[in-house]
Amino acid sequence: MNTTSNTKISTLLTSKKRRISSKAVFALVFYLILPTIALSIIILTYPELSRERLIGILQRIVPVGVILILVSQFQVRYEKGSKGRFILNEVYVVLVVVWLFALLGGEPVINQTWEEYRFSLHIINYIVLILLVTSVNVLYYAMEFQAYRKKDVSGEVSDGQEEGIDEEVKNKGVIITTMQAQ
Repeated sequence: MNTTSNTKISTLLTSKKRRISSKAVFALVFYLILPTIALSIIILTYPELSRERLIGILQRIVPVGVILILVSQFQVRYEKGSKGRFILNEVYVVLVVVWLFALLGGEPVINQTWEEYRFSLHIINYIVLILLVTSVNVLYYAMEFQAYRKKDVSGEVSDGQEEGIDEEVKNKGVIITTMQAQ
């Protein structure tokens, strides 16, 4: 075999686009499958809990989970440092907060009854923690956007979507190998 055919084979193997990104698979499992199974088990195991409330939570988290899966699939198609990826990352963070609030029932106090007992859980501290983590994520994606932005020859910053991307960026992810005949 010559080196040209080996290079082409390596390029073809690494340039195959995966249909579903690993981030979308994570979102599918974490934001849709696991909560649906967990809530279904709770509904079936504890019939004395408010079934309507748990089904309402399920009805709120499923649509947000589906949107999270779609956003996570689309955002990996953009390069780091592009405006599209930055915006979709920020949307992803906001949707995760919406999903968490939907999972928690949408209120700072969870009221529940179980047989003759009635109890309330005050979750305001968790909400503050969620918002703190959200602000750290927003800051991280803003810093990632700043770090990966590309500069033109003229010194102007570009988002990497134009035609003038240098050769190193175009071949990103391509493995070039050669074999020596002995």
